[in-house]
Amino acid sequence: MSLPKKTLCINIRKIYKPYVKKEIDLNKLLKIINLRKSKFNSIVKNNKNKQEYYLKRKLNNEKVEEIKNLNLPYIYFIDEYHRVYLGGEYFSNVIGFTDIDDNGQDGIELAKDQHLQSTKGIKKIRKDNLGRSVELLDIVKEPKAGNNIFLSMDKRIQFVGYKILKQHVNKTKADSASLVLIKNKTGEIISMINYPSFNPDNRKEIFGRRVQNLVTSSLFEPGSTIKPFTGYTALYSGSHNINDVINTSHGFKLTKNSKTLKDYKNLGFLTLEGIIEKSSNVGAAMIAKKTKKEHIYNTLKKLDFGNNLYIGLPGSQNGNLKNYKEWDQALHGTLGYGYGLSTTLLHLANAYTTLANHGRKVELTYEKRLDDDFVTEQILDKEISKKILTMMEKVVNTGTGKKAKLKNYSVAGKTGTARINKGGDYSAFQHNAIFVGITPASNPEYVAAIIIRNPKNGEAAGGKNAAPIFKEFMSHALNLLEVYPDIK
Repeated sequence: MSLPKKTLCINIRKIYKPYVKKEIDLNKLLKIINLRKSKFNSIVKNNKNKQEYYLKRKLNNEKVEEIKNLNLPYIYFIDEYHRVYLGGEYFSNVIGFTDIDDNGQDGIELAKDQHLQSTKGIKKIRKDNLGRSVELLDIVKEPKAGNNIFLSMDKRIQFVGYKILKQHVNKTKADSASLVLIKNKTGEIISMINYPSFNPDNRKEIFGRRVQNLVTSSLFEPGSTIKPFTGYTALYSGSHNINDVINTSHGFKLTKNSKTLKDYKNLGFLTLEGIIEKSSNVGAAMIAKKTKKEHIYNTLKKLDFGNNLYIGLPGSQNGNLKNYKEWDQALHGTLGYGYGLSTTLLHLANAYTTLANHGRKVELTYEKRLDDDFVTEQILDKEISKKILTMMEKVVNTGTGKKAKLKNYSVAGKTGTARINKGGDYSAFQHNAIFVGITPASNPEYVAAIIIRNPKNGEAAGGKNAAPIFKEFMSHALNLLEVYPDIK
């Protein structure tokens, strides 16, 4: 919202001679506005013919009263509107900020700048010899307020989520964390959070990576969170049946000369459900290699990996998914467990939103939608999508995502732990911990995606670092959203 603020103006043309002749003492004024006399002298010298010079903009009420009490000639105030950010650091990465003239500089403020901008009015006034307004003569042009935007985001949930992310980042000594919550049937973004963030009312904090909306701008490899889509493609293409059993015990060679890929432990014989539940890289790679490249690629492209989501926020990235014709033998396999493509957290959440809708795609938005103001398209097979969701419930109930389990709500989810690639090499010690959850699983209403970047305190794993955040966050969010429990 915008509130009026007083801007201090001076008629330099009128004040020039009296000031030079030292007939007017402005030292007290300069002290109030914290302006060096040498600087002011330079202003006067270089602008001696100006009738209106903005000496100090958007002053607080206390300083305005101090200046008024000086009763100085050729000094007056005008009203300017100042953007006030009631959400502070909780919303700042998303809302963005404006400059001193209220021009959008980042976030929604920049994306919707023309829509939000007001039009200044023009009035004709009579002034006295001291430059003070004494009479309104005419309204030449009426001012026009900017248009409003009604966001789909819930400030209560935003506040809760921010505090939770802050707590976990500090606890795990992570670089940063992000979270996005989507109402899957409408595509409305209910919450979009990053930590660390910044206070938009404190200009000293507006710098570096903390200003970025990492939900839409930070790229990472999704790791095991891609496995449900690997499983979907295998069933849809017919490369595997739901009851096929795969022996993961001996590992798997992605190429003839590559090292043998191993799981975090010997997981033995697994069905597709078991591969997703236990998060077997070996199993996922074996499935991917037996599934045609173009089938995997087509599924991921349908889900908008590597595509523009048209969310319209500044700095948004599309990620990268190579055309299947460019895949080598190794990439064909690693894509099965989420290495070899890059994505944003919003892209990942978007894909799971389609899965939650049983294969129906809906365009995401941060603006509130009317009940029927959206279009969906069936892009995945409905029945296979349902089967994958059932498998993902096992992840939370008995698999790697047990720490995401909610007391009164069924959850379908997937953990992900991915090594961070820096300069073409994967670090053995730096990981991203990821979790995506859908709840209630029996009739999906919300999708939440979480990433903890490079946690350093304790084991870096999606099931141990990101899943507990989902549990804590959704316990509050579902209550605030008044979602009826599906488990008694």
